[in-house]
Amino acid sequence: MLFTDFSEKDYENLYDFMRPIWLETYGDFLPAEQIEFLLQKYFSLKGLAHFRALGYKYQKIANAGVLVTMDRGTEIYLDKLYLLPSQRGHGYAKAVFEMLKKSGKDITLNVNQSNERAVKCYLKNGFVIERSTDILLENGMVNRDYEMRLHVKQL
Repeated sequence: MLFTDFSEKDYENLYDFMRPIWLETYGDFLPAEQIEFLLQKYFSLKGLAHFRALGYKYQKIANAGVLVTMDRGTEIYLDKLYLLPSQRGHGYAKAVFEMLKKSGKDITLNVNQSNERAVKCYLKNGFVIERSTDILLENGMVNRDYEMRLHVKQL
């Protein structure tokens, strides 16, 4: 099965799985302090409990990566889509988008403007940039993101 829900063991191991992916993905353009802050925010057990309580759904993508989504009623928010470097370019992202489109709802996401590989992937798969946004974090750190949307209802 391509997509499987997380087990409790998967949550326990998620930080260790994600850390090298994040260092490889963001290491060239985000300060180490910001990467570590975000890893703790999103993937520590405390952070995971917080986001799970808000209704975020965590799934494994085969043995290739992680998908985190939230159904917002009128749209699906694609919060996280990370693949192991060795698994990129094998059609997993396209499979994620096809699966999410089955909801019939638009798909929205935020992506760091400097994450050129991800921005290119989203644009190639029909997403459009709706706006640029700066998300203020603590200690003067800022995430400079694009808010993107895939208009599913019109497809």
